[in-house]
Amino acid sequence: MKARVRRLLLVLAAAALLLDGGLLLAGRLGAASLPEEDTAYFLDVGEGDCTLLVSGGSTVLVDAGTPEGAPALVRELKSLGVRRLDAVIATHPHADHIGGMEAVLRAFPVRSFYMSAETQSDGLDAALRRRRLTPLVPYDGETLTLKGGASLTFLGPAEDIPADQINDRSLITLFQTGSASVLLMGDAEEPAEQSLLRHHPGLRCDILKVGHHGSDTSSSPAFLSALGAQTAIISCGTDNDYGHPAEQTLTNLTLAGVRDIRMTAESGTVALPLIAYKENAV
Repeated sequence: MKARVRRLLLVLAAAALLLDGGLLLAGRLGAASLPEEDTAYFLDVGEGDCTLLVSGGSTVLVDAGTPEGAPALVRELKSLGVRRLDAVIATHPHADHIGGMEAVLRAFPVRSFYMSAETQSDGLDAALRRRRLTPLVPYDGETLTLKGGASLTFLGPAEDIPADQINDRSLITLFQTGSASVLLMGDAEEPAEQSLLRHHPGLRCDILKVGHHGSDTSSSPAFLSALGAQTAIISCGTDNDYGHPAEQTLTNLTLAGVRDIRMTAESGTVALPLIAYKENAV
């Protein structure tokens, strides 16, 4: 009798081990992985801003939404397959752009951290020290090359933008692949747009990450006409208190020939695979 009980217990133990192993294997097989092809994710962080750029397994995170949305942001990044970040960029110090940075730095190893000269936060500074990261202030024209061959270039702000104009001092970045280019404007407003065109007169892009959540202080007709973008992404919250996006901004985009306008408030996170983008554009 005792022998039969021992054999039964051994069988049950072996079955449990097999089940655990099977579940673990299934979990590993089911884990999300980043795409190898160049992709831009415009993450839904409510009334905030956050973009993930992927190329050949390399990852760049531009801004990190609000403090309140930080836990959800970390979960979404992990669900997309992010395990580390090659570069993180804080465009400017407003809480709807850098509020989730501390949580991101706790959750993921980060190779390089870039920020505007005006970006200061005691919590962020402490988080960078814990990660032993020295924040870098990029120069106009500085370029990061990603593993997949894509590049990210910092465009300003130039010296003609006063230091106290925090929105206009946003770091502006241009993500370029073999198929498409994506311009991310942070919270830059019309003075920064004019400065950008003065210093980079040939600037064009296929996809525009609209400045300042679609506010009517950004996306001026002359700027949009110069860029020639076909797709515009607006990061804003549902029924937000600011009225973003402004009707004037939507009108300006339409008149400039932007055929595909998407809002995270309506679409949630927008994922754009950039391979053969021009052939697949609306």
